[in-house]
Amino acid sequence: MNDDLIRTLGYSNLDARLKRISDKMTHSTRAMYKQLNIDWEPNWYLVLILVRDTPNISVMEIANRLKFTHQSIDIMAKKMVNKGYLTHSKDKDDKRKTVFQLTQKAKDRLPILTKIWNRGTEVIFELMNEDTAIIKHLEVLESNLEKSSFGERIIQKLND
Repeated sequence: MNDDLIRTLGYSNLDARLKRISDKMTHSTRAMYKQLNIDWEPNWYLVLILVRDTPNISVMEIANRLKFTHQSIDIMAKKMVNKGYLTHSKDKDDKRKTVFQLTQKAKDRLPILTKIWNRGTEVIFELMNEDTAIIKHLEVLESNLEKSSFGERIIQKLND
């Protein structure tokens, strides 16, 4: 008997399988940063890239671009400010909006972080046995979930 219930359930537990993989990757990446003496969280790179490429970007703009919640981006950005990677100010045109810029610390760390991210991309490719088909499958999954949520689809099936 297989003791791995998540694997046994197959497609019916896809969310748990993806979460487990994500958790393993995040945990090992966090340990890697610690081993390299870099005070960095694995999920910060997307925000850093957006702020690098779009200085004075707001929390709402970041959330919209990443399709994350405003709350999760706000929490992440505050942590990045506290660690000295971002600064914030009020938007010059709309004082209600807080916008972000990279600090000198972030600019100084960008070369090593970029190198790490590039090696990470290579490692993912190797882990996937150089087969990128999963990306196409994830695109289909995300696209379909944007049209109708998982919960909405279950309710529809229950009503059929």
